[in-house]
Amino acid sequence: MLESLLNKTRGIVLGLMVISLSAVFVVQFGGPQAQGCSKGSQQTHAAEVYGKKISLNQYRAAYALAGGENIPTDFAKQNHFEEMVLRGLVERDLLAREAKHMGLSANPDDVMQKIAEDGLIHMSMSVDAGPYLPPSGPRRYDFKDTKGAFNKDNLKKFIQYRLRRSVEEFAAEQTEETLAQNVREAVTAMVTVSPDELWDAYQREKETVTLKYARFSPVYYKETLQPSAAELDAFIAANKADVDAEYEREKHRYTGLEKQVRARHILIKVDSGADEATKAAAKKRAEDVLARVKPASGKPGEDFATVAKAVSEDKGSAKKGGDLGYNPKGRMVTPFDDAQFARKPGEISGLVESTFGYHIIKVEGIREGDVPVLEAKRELAEKLYSDRTANTRAKAAADKALAALTVGQDVDALNAELLGQAHLAPGSGDSAEPDPLAPQLRDTRPFSRTDAPIAGPFDGSPLVAAAFAMTEDKPLPTAPIQLGDEWVVYKLVEHVRLKPEDFADKDKQRIREGLLNQKRREVLTDYVRDLLKKAQAENAVFVDEAVLHATPVSNDNS
Repeated sequence: MLESLLNKTRGIVLGLMVISLSAVFVVQFGGPQAQGCSKGSQQTHAAEVYGKKISLNQYRAAYALAGGENIPTDFAKQNHFEEMVLRGLVERDLLAREAKHMGLSANPDDVMQKIAEDGLIHMSMSVDAGPYLPPSGPRRYDFKDTKGAFNKDNLKKFIQYRLRRSVEEFAAEQTEETLAQNVREAVTAMVTVSPDELWDAYQREKETVTLKYARFSPVYYKETLQPSAAELDAFIAANKADVDAEYEREKHRYTGLEKQVRARHILIKVDSGADEATKAAAKKRAEDVLARVKPASGKPGEDFATVAKAVSEDKGSAKKGGDLGYNPKGRMVTPFDDAQFARKPGEISGLVESTFGYHIIKVEGIREGDVPVLEAKRELAEKLYSDRTANTRAKAAADKALAALTVGQDVDALNAELLGQAHLAPGSGDSAEPDPLAPQLRDTRPFSRTDAPIAGPFDGSPLVAAAFAMTEDKPLPTAPIQLGDEWVVYKLVEHVRLKPEDFADKDKQRIREGLLNQKRREVLTDYVRDLLKKAQAENAVFVDEAVLHATPVSNDNS
């Protein structure tokens, strides 16, 4: 090995350095039979490929080459880093085996000389590794001294202390890595990108559409739904099987309950840091509201839910007449909790001050232990009713808006209609801001085929596909589109199309490189997966999963 390496060295100085380096290896690692610095490498294996062992020490060296000691534990776990390293070694040996079948070869002396010349060391990572993990291929290391010349001691220390390997082990493994890389390059060498693929990719990136749209959310319509007893009775009778099934799924929520209180409240906001005059004004408003809802002199007060909808400054609960549902002790702020748990159903509190302002609380119900089946089913039925009715109303509102646009109603007039008084947030007067969930016409930014035109917890790709299929002479869809739980009405505003003469050479080159890399990854991934599938069918691959669940990889000598 040493004579061959010397004969192939291009310069006398480099040749002398390599001889010196190799001599040090023999002394430091015990000659050709050395098996690395850690004990037990002959007995401990992490994997096996067609009878060829992958030792635990090989795995540790690969882990180090991939920079494992610098990767945070949570990141490594999330991205299956250790698994990708070990699978990378298995895939490397499969590729190296194929290289030999293809007649490819690599000489350890040449491999060592190449490392001495350019500092490139090959590593393998599984083709299934995520985008945040290092890919297979050469990585450059600096083994030069301060004068820019290759330094044998730097390489020796890297192999000995970083990888814990001997020169023979290191050379053999880099030879396998080189063979594997040669096959990767051979497999991907014929990948090309056609002009049509370039143009399609350019269009996906640069062609844009702008829409005007309105979202019709069932949540908005659900917040104001309060079925009467008769409506709920009718719904339960018509949907008995659905209500029973819902109870079977949710009955665990109605057994063994700690004490809970269902309350409504009216909030008059005041910041805890407000001055005395501001606090006094807020308190006076709250006292006036309390006088409206509290029975006095034998006369009933005004309907609490109606007043809450009109004046409460807790916009979320105001839409539901101040209803907060059932809550256990500790869920609300302490002054509120103390007040609601001290009252009986039907009772209304005085003013309760918290960090949010002044509350007026009415207790609607108390429950504890097991909720009666009929009561639980009625509560679940109310939710089912609200969900279904809200969706029906959202769809009907979307249909109505689209019909108005189809017959030519001006978008500004339609928007004014959508944002009428019925859509203002409760309790904030004539100057109220629109409820953020209320449907209103908005403009998207110009978006491409790979963008998300509307933010939301849903897949927006159906809207993108529909938008790019629209034309200026037919700018409206035939029906609202459903994205997640929402219904969306939209109208084409602008479609910016591209001209071939605008496709600049710099864009062609950039897109070509991106497509080539993507297609090469896909071709190589398919090729490696086929090799692995074949080896698994022949029972020729074994991976010790215990290695992946053991103590994190360590390169110390203990």
